[in-house]
Amino acid sequence: MGRIQPWQVPMGQATPDVLRAMGVLVQRVDDPELLPGEVDAALRLAYSTYSPVAVLLSQKLLGAKKFGGTK
Repeated sequence: MGRIQPWQVPMGQATPDVLRAMGVLVQRVDDPELLPGEVDAALRLAYSTYSPVAVLLSQKLLGAKKFGGTK
């Protein structure tokens, strides 16, 4: 866990745009405190509008990699 796979970078960069191009409403979450509210809002939106919705979890949220200048 925490290893960088070369294909993850372009895939991660393209994912939001690809989903939007398919008509999916996209919300990205970086802050763990906001996650429950964002998921709840996405569920409500999906059910009330019959629209596909995606909540993308950032690497910062998952904690799989360290960010910043320290190792």
